[in-house]
Amino acid sequence: MDAVQAAVNGTTGNYWIGLRQKPGENNRSWIWSDGSNFSYSDWYTGEPNNGVGDNCVTLKYGYRWNDAACCWSNPFVCYKEIPLILIKQNKTWREALRYCREKHVDLVSVYNKDIQHQVEFVTKGASTANVWMGLHHTCTLSFWFWVSGEFPCYQNWAPGNGTGVEVCRGGERSGAVQSGSKQWVSLLETETLNFICSTKKN
Repeated sequence: MDAVQAAVNGTTGNYWIGLRQKPGENNRSWIWSDGSNFSYSDWYTGEPNNGVGDNCVTLKYGYRWNDAACCWSNPFVCYKEIPLILIKQNKTWREALRYCREKHVDLVSVYNKDIQHQVEFVTKGASTANVWMGLHHTCTLSFWFWVSGEFPCYQNWAPGNGTGVEVCRGGERSGAVQSGSKQWVSLLETETLNFICSTKKN
């Protein structure tokens, strides 16, 4: 719901979401358009009111749900699967990298604003103040790189992080996203944090 409300940006119209009454059902059972089971709900006060033909669901006034006739023309909200997963285990950066490569694809590489927005969404549930990404610094060559092998052209560093010369006396450093500001920070790779794995190859 947080993502849906962010998508409509607090506007006051009615927006179709992918929930409708199960065909042939008289007990007002609901199902999502992708066939998944209906469990969570956020109905507007007095809804569903089971009006005649009210077999589909809108986001009423941009916030909560209302059953409505499917024939109405309304704007709508599309679903896009986020190919990232937050792992709420505390691991060092190298342990997190190993975990992601064994169980998913890799630690997330943030190439652009779209991936950054996905990262911001999944970090909402983090239990640590910072969350590991697949960003690493080499002290030998003195530059940052993504574990996918790309250089960080798109950047979202917090002030005082990532843009100067890294101090390597304490050990290698890796990049994390702050669960509050969602900006990137440079941390010792031995810190133990939650982390974000990518679940699909780019």
